[in-house]
Amino acid sequence: MSIQAVAAQAGVSVATVSRAFNFPDKVTPATRELVERVARELNYLPNASARTLRTQRSRTLGVVLPTLLNPTFAECLQGIARAAVAGGYAILPVTTGYRLDEEERAVQLLLAGNVDGLILVVSNPSTSAALQRLQAAAVPYVLAYNRHADHPCVSVDSEGAVADAVTRLVLLGHRRIAMVSGTLAASDRAQQRYRGYQRGMAEAGLAAPPLVEVPFVETAVDALCAELRPHRRPTALVCSNDLLAIRSIRAAHLSGLVVPDDLSVVGFDGIALGEDLTPALTTIAQPNSDIGRHSVELLAQAIAGGRALQADASLLLPHAFRDGESCANAREDNDAALS
Repeated sequence: MSIQAVAAQAGVSVATVSRAFNFPDKVTPATRELVERVARELNYLPNASARTLRTQRSRTLGVVLPTLLNPTFAECLQGIARAAVAGGYAILPVTTGYRLDEEERAVQLLLAGNVDGLILVVSNPSTSAALQRLQAAAVPYVLAYNRHADHPCVSVDSEGAVADAVTRLVLLGHRRIAMVSGTLAASDRAQQRYRGYQRGMAEAGLAAPPLVEVPFVETAVDALCAELRPHRRPTALVCSNDLLAIRSIRAAHLSGLVVPDDLSVVGFDGIALGEDLTPALTTIAQPNSDIGRHSVELLAQAIAGGRALQADASLLLPHAFRDGESCANAREDNDAALS
C-alpha cells in the first residue's frame, strides 16, 4: 500500500501524510490521528530508514535507567512511554545496574542507534562520563530524578522532603531517628536525602547517629536486624527508598518489634506496593509517571526546536507526604529503655 492511497482515503495531501509521520508536531492532533487510523486500516507502514534519511530524525528517544526491578523507575518508564507515543516517538530503554561503566556504554549504544535525544538517570551528574559524551555529541538530553544546577532535570526536592519527614517524626516524640540508605556514592538522590536527614536532625537539635548504609537491597534485612538490637536502638527509621523501608519492616518483625508501636518507618518514592502492606507504608511520594511525562515533553520541545536543553529548563515537581500506618508516637517506655 502506498502513501498516495493513504492520502486519498484520508482526504488530505501526500505532503500532509508525510508530515504526520515525519514531523507530527507540524500537524494538528486530529489530522495526525486521522492519518494514523487510515494507515492502520490500509496496512501502510512508513519506511523508518527512509524517513530518517529525509528528516535526519529517527523519532526514537533513548532511555537510560538504573533498573526496572525498582517500581519507581518502572512507573517513570510508563510515563515516558505514554508521552512518547502521544508525541509520535518510539522509545529504546536500557538499564545500567547502577554501574558507571554501563551508563557510558548505554549512551554510546543509543547514540550509535541514532536516537533523537535521551532521558537518563545517572549516578552523579557532576562526574558522569556519559553526560560528557552526550554534550560532546550535541544530542539533547534531560535527567530524570537527578538534580544538578548545570544540567536540565525533572526532579523533586529530595533534601527538603526528608528534612520535613524528620520534623514530622520529631513532632511525634521521636529523638533517636536513624537513616537507612543504599550506597551514597552510587546515587546523588541518596546523597541529597541524607543531607535532608542531617538538616532535619540539626534543626531539631538532635545528634544524628551514623548512617545505616546498605549496599544491596537483597541483603538489607540482615544488616538492619543488627541495627535493631535492644541496646540504644532507634525508635524511628527514615529510609532513602521504599524498598529499603519494606525491608526495614521485615527486619523489625524478625527482631520481635511491632511497627509502628516499637519502631516507626518512613519510606521515599511512593510505590503502589507500599499501600498494600500491613501496616501500610508511610512515605514521601514522588510523581513518578509525571517525571517521565515531563521529561519527554521537554525533550520533544528541544528536538523540534533543533537545540539542546539548557539547565534553566529544569522542572521541580511537588512531592507529597503519604500518611500510612507505619508511623506513630514514640512510646515513653521505648525512650526510657534507650536512655
